Amino acid sequence: MERKKLFLAILAITLLVGVASAAVISYFGKVQMTATVKQAVLLDGKDYEQMPITEEVEVAGGEQFCSCHWLQSQTSVPVNLEFETSITYDGGITVEYYKYSELSLSAGDFNYRDPAVPYVKLFSLKYVDGCFVWTIDLNGSLISGHWSTGAQVLVVTPSKIFTLGISPGVGGNVYKEFVGGTWSEPMTPPEGMETVGEPNDEHFEIKIPVEYLCGGKWAINIEASWPEHSGSYWARYPTTWEGWYDFTNLADFPVEQITSPFTLAPGERLDFIICYKFAVNIKPGTYTITTTVKPVS
Repeated sequence: MERKKLFLAILAITLLVGVASAAVISYFGKVQMTATVKQAVLLDGKDYEQMPITEEVEVAGGEQFCSCHWLQSQTSVPVNLEFETSITYDGGITVEYYKYSELSLSAGDFNYRDPAVPYVKLFSLKYVDGCFVWTIDLNGSLISGHWSTGAQVLVVTPSKIFTLGISPGVGGNVYKEFVGGTWSEPMTPPEGMETVGEPNDEHFEIKIPVEYLCGGKWAINIEASWPEHSGSYWARYPTTWEGWYDFTNLADFPVEQITSPFTLAPGERLDFIICYKFAVNIKPGTYTITTTVKPVS
């Protein structure tokens, strides 16, 4: 009897072991990945948690105000975007968006000092990597015997009036500001402003980051001088510009309108301008105008 009980106990234990051995596993393995995701497109270097970017301005009816901003793609795929505009006023305010383009001029586009010698060979104004670059090439055969040459850009913005260039007899990267009704002595150029060329060269480049140009206009003076500036010849653009104290007859920076939707290429930076225009008969008041940059669904 005792032997029979022992046998049954052993059998029960064996069955229990067999049941445990027959259990199934719920998975064969795991892969766990932690992803840190960055925003595909930044506005002015900021992400959505740092929004909104706020601006304030005082204008009168009939005027306009422009502000400069930039988009930066951080992704390897094209991104389709659009601008959505919201205005707390029905009528009287229009908003347009622009991006920078380029300008090419020929010798005939300049005003030359008498005698009119059209010695500007090639001229271009291009937007390159966040900067505008003026490129000037002269036809030296038309100003044979000149002692010194140079080119200077005048820029007039709502906040500052300045000039940068290569001055005859002085050298490159000459920067001045118009303060208190007169021009300063040469100053250290702000960061990013550069020039290529020396007096008596026939090729010049002037580079200014767009952050110093927003809402501004420009003119350029190109000079070919003989000793002690006797008999100096100059070329000016625009032709209506009358010199260093004329801040009215200037040229706009070349732009083209952005229409939504538009595509930002992988890694592309797009500097753009928001232009607010206020009707002459707009009712006085404080209005909020919001531009939202959105991905296109």
